[in-house]
Amino acid sequence: MRSIGPQAARIATPLISVVMANFQAGDKLVPAMQSVLRQSVADLELIVCDDASGDDSVAIVERFMRDDPRISLIRADANGGPARSRNRGLDAARGQWIAIVDSDDIIHPERFERLLAAVNHAGADLIADDLLHFYEDGAPASLLLGARQDTLFSVDAAQWVGAGFDGSAPLGYLKPMIRAEVLGDLRYDESLRIGEDYDLVLRLLLAGAAMSILPEPYYLYRRHSGSISHRLSVADLEAMIISQTVMRAWLGAVPSELAQAFDCRQEQLANGLAFEELVAAIKDRRLGQVASLLLSEPRLGRRLWQSFSEGRRRKAQAPRAKQVAGAVTLGASARHVPDYIPVEAEDWTAPRQRQAWLELADLGRGQPIDVTCPDQSAHYAAGFIPMARIREAVVHAERELVK
Repeated sequence: MRSIGPQAARIATPLISVVMANFQAGDKLVPAMQSVLRQSVADLELIVCDDASGDDSVAIVERFMRDDPRISLIRADANGGPARSRNRGLDAARGQWIAIVDSDDIIHPERFERLLAAVNHAGADLIADDLLHFYEDGAPASLLLGARQDTLFSVDAAQWVGAGFDGSAPLGYLKPMIRAEVLGDLRYDESLRIGEDYDLVLRLLLAGAAMSILPEPYYLYRRHSGSISHRLSVADLEAMIISQTVMRAWLGAVPSELAQAFDCRQEQLANGLAFEELVAAIKDRRLGQVASLLLSEPRLGRRLWQSFSEGRRRKAQAPRAKQVAGAVTLGASARHVPDYIPVEAEDWTAPRQRQAWLELADLGRGQPIDVTCPDQSAHYAAGFIPMARIREAVVHAERELVK
């Protein structure tokens, strides 16, 4: 492991340490890093942990480092997975708060400022925001949290474990910001390739940490075929089942609500494992195993058909979704631009207008789009457009005059 970074950047203690694990994100790394470096809270460090990438990722990071001393690079000699990469970043982090941002995602320019204000209001140790999913195939954007979760709310260990099994959103996908003194020496479980965020947060909650969730989608989560969280493999699910089994044995007796949540999750993981074993058998043309699984678990056939139907529907919708304008001008009069509310005036108990964020994200449908911003409301709104290339209205007008 080699750590590279300007020494001047290592003197002061930053407010926020951003840990970004990377493995061959390539050009996607550029908007990810830019979104961190352009935060309204400038008192931060960005620690990029490269996991032995074979593409030009390291060269991209080094190019950024020449212009911004807040960046440091940790290079691994061999690929070890996202949990190990993040642990290297956590070991090097010096901030009062720790934030995890993936190297193919994007964050809103005011994300950290608003999360800090929300967590101070709630008095919590962890704060997370909603995920705005944007799709490279042009499919409409979506939000992780359900409509009934529209104000700032708290989550305990039982709710965290049980999330996603009662019609609520699967909270384990969230990317919380964590108070460093609460995190302490706790690190990611490196045996997990998927679900490592869920596991880390659960151990913090079990240790007594308080968590709040703000249902505003300041984290823009890219969905593409190369994402390792796009679907679970047999090995991933087996590791998650083992991890939970070990944790249950270590905890011993727990409150009934938490025990029930664990049991429900264990059942869902087992069902997921059976389905992925079926998919793997189909891909490998192991017809005997396919027949055996379908006979022993008839519901697997229904789930397989549902997955197949959803895939066909997505493919049919994607070509039409890609037909979007290459430029747009935002303004306070546009119906999809919410009024700008300064952080200090934010009402954390007020319901969020969730449809406006989806309308904004769909202006680009995951593709680069030029956005002209004449006012502060427009700038704030543009932050929810994943691949927005922001232009000032006055600059745009001057260029038109020159023509």
